[in-house]
Amino acid sequence: MSGFVDLFEKYKMVRRLALLWALALITYATHAMFADIGAITGPAAGAYATVTALLTAVIGLYQWQRHADDK
Repeated sequence: MSGFVDLFEKYKMVRRLALLWALALITYATHAMFADIGAITGPAAGAYATVTALLTAVIGLYQWQRHADDK
């Protein structure tokens, strides 16, 4: 597990790629969700909300690591 933590702590590019990945996933999910607006169901809306909430977690990780780098 320390290798994974080291990867995020030492390499800023990995954190930026995680942020880019989350944005790409949300863009894809938004396009897929609203392509046929009449077919949106409750479970689909819940899945979309979960994917959108992923961005909050990634931004939180990014800011936490950035603050740790400033010390």
